[in-house]
Amino acid sequence: MVHALLNPGESNSGKLVTAVRQNARQLAEKEGNNPIIVDGPPGIGCPVIASVVGADAGLVVTEPTMSGIHDLERALRLLKHFNVRPFVCVNMYDINEDNVDKISRFCEKNGVEVVGKIPFNPVVTEAMVDGKAIVEYSPECDVAKEVEAIWNRLCIELSLR
Repeated sequence: MVHALLNPGESNSGKLVTAVRQNARQLAEKEGNNPIIVDGPPGIGCPVIASVVGADAGLVVTEPTMSGIHDLERALRLLKHFNVRPFVCVNMYDINEDNVDKISRFCEKNGVEVVGKIPFNPVVTEAMVDGKAIVEYSPECDVAKEVEAIWNRLCIELSLR
């Protein structure tokens, strides 16, 4: 795990993301690890661009809201611009299934695979408060099972197994 520490209120930068990615690449080469997974920030600004440049694939996580759909479209255009293979996951899909249908139709029209739909579950907040990933905190809950299914689909799609 390679990361940077920002204090509350500090802004991220493309230079910071690039430095973290370089450190991750060096560590991965040294330890013979592959792939490198970059958890990029939301949006389409410099830190996001630094996260996706040179990536093989990008997973855009969206929510079924109008602003989520708008941001999804912008993020997918960014991935396309940098020739990064796109995938989509809809978080909290069950809060607005009509918008999930819009997202699914948009993705199908643009040749983008929706690899998962994560349900809303308050246990996710409990996991965050406890400082744990949902698959660690509550491995049997519906969200953890869907996260694992998404991981497995991506591993197959990207030939990681």
